[in-house]
Amino acid sequence: MSVRPEDDTAVSIALSESTTQPGSIDPAVLRRAMKYGQKSRERLRGQPFRAVEEELRKGWPLRGESTEWEWVRAAVRAGYEQEPHDDD
Repeated sequence: MSVRPEDDTAVSIALSESTTQPGSIDPAVLRRAMKYGQKSRERLRGQPFRAVEEELRKGWPLRGESTEWEWVRAAVRAGYEQEPHDDD
């Protein structure tokens, strides 16, 4: 006995595409990425992240980092957009 699905719509799934996120990222890398974002905000005088993202992306490997930008982008952005803390 064979079962035939009611919907015979063709489905294509690209399983060979690489992922943009590794299984896990070293937390130390994420901390450095956030710190990079925080320090960059001071240097770039609070411009919107989108306006400076390309510059930050180019600067990331120049700091000796080997983790791909796509993997740390969110952490850099979080650090960049984080409000500065007052050290009272």
